[in-house]
Amino acid sequence: MKGKVLFIFPNNEGYAGVPNGLALLSGCLKESGYETKCFDTTFYVDKPKTLIMREKHGGVKKLDFEEFWHRDEITDMNGLREKLKKIIDDWKPDLIAVTLLDVFYYFAVDLLSDLNRDVPVIAGGITSTTSPDFVLKNDCFDFVCVGEGEDVLIELADSITNKKDYKNIRNLCYKKNDVIIKNTLRPLKDINTLPYQDWSIFDERHYYKPFMGEYPRTGMFELARGCPFNCPYCATGNLREKYKGLGSFVRNRSVDDAINEMDFIQKKYDLELIFFIDDNFLGMKKERFYYFCEQYEKRINLPFYIQTRCETIKEEYIKRLNEIKIKTISIGVEHGNQKYRNSILNRKMSNEELINAFRIVHKYGIRTTANIIIGMPYETEDMVKDTIKIIKEIKPDSYSINYFQPFRGTKMREWAVKLGYISEDHIMTDSNEPLDMPDFKRERIYHYYKNFKRYLDGEISLPPS
Repeated sequence: MKGKVLFIFPNNEGYAGVPNGLALLSGCLKESGYETKCFDTTFYVDKPKTLIMREKHGGVKKLDFEEFWHRDEITDMNGLREKLKKIIDDWKPDLIAVTLLDVFYYFAVDLLSDLNRDVPVIAGGITSTTSPDFVLKNDCFDFVCVGEGEDVLIELADSITNKKDYKNIRNLCYKKNDVIIKNTLRPLKDINTLPYQDWSIFDERHYYKPFMGEYPRTGMFELARGCPFNCPYCATGNLREKYKGLGSFVRNRSVDDAINEMDFIQKKYDLELIFFIDDNFLGMKKERFYYFCEQYEKRINLPFYIQTRCETIKEEYIKRLNEIKIKTISIGVEHGNQKYRNSILNRKMSNEELINAFRIVHKYGIRTTANIIIGMPYETEDMVKDTIKIIKEIKPDSYSINYFQPFRGTKMREWAVKLGYISEDHIMTDSNEPLDMPDFKRERIYHYYKNFKRYLDGEISLPPS
């Protein structure tokens, strides 16, 4: 055993599910001879806030989350710090690795304050990638990983355990005499060289995901990494720019390799459902699609669900998916105002194309979910009425409505700063808190979010424009 790496999953949202990134990094470290452990705050926080919010607006069936996601003894930040210190004192890791989303950031900083500084800390995740300077301003973090971290973490752990220099580790940022040093980026990873996810470091409660009124044991897998589109509310464009000239941003995983991992995890953890986390699952070529369907049906044969864009909905694909136990297709609608969707969101589909995509899926009796965002820059209250109208027309079986979240590294966050809705230093602390805008006040955004289902069901009428 080379050494020990302690992961911290500073989940202050309370929503469970195996974090794929950490599971994969743990697999990489173990393959390289390291021992790993995870300090996970998911079940110490009071409630799974996002799940409860979705139940309130009618997007999902109400569930008793305590049955599968029961809370540990709820504790305050001091209690969490004591638990973390005890693990560090008892287990004595060589390196601590923290994953950061915007909404986790201040929670993680609070957790790491007053920590034993004999153990170096590296921050990874999307916030570290988009805002390394912002993260390194805080003394809680010694290093930041920009971009994919599978090789970075191993090389840094090797440097620390062998007491060697880390100054040439690509993708690594660090401080030297209060100056931030940013090493060059490495080429994008061949995802077919990666090991399987390591679920052993996570509480079993993460295996259960809410789905159609139940909590099946669910595995999340990717067939491709990266997205070819540039939606302004997503950091993909930022990442693609960072990696320009360093390889293909969209990378396909071998179908056989993905199926082998699913087979392994299905047997080891008694999976009941598969969720493919690819941004645009049906964007694959015909030969690859049909080979996947053949192998999945032959070797896995579990119910599964996917997320995709309406442009990729082809009737021949939907017909074949219906034959191999697909349960749900989640389609990005995002907004019902076609002009806003095309010009602001850079999503060039027409209302007719959206309606037709849902029609094709419904023709084969497959459940649909429409993804919606509310409270975005340049949006007005009248525009939200268009979203309600199109959802009424396409009649999805469920919908996921989310407040716009000004993620660092996104174009839409830049707009929010420029328009004065948030400050340059702003970072989210709660994913269930919308912007407050002159043309769409926060209380009105709350209103449409909370009453979305009532508008759809005709319990209340839309206000006049």
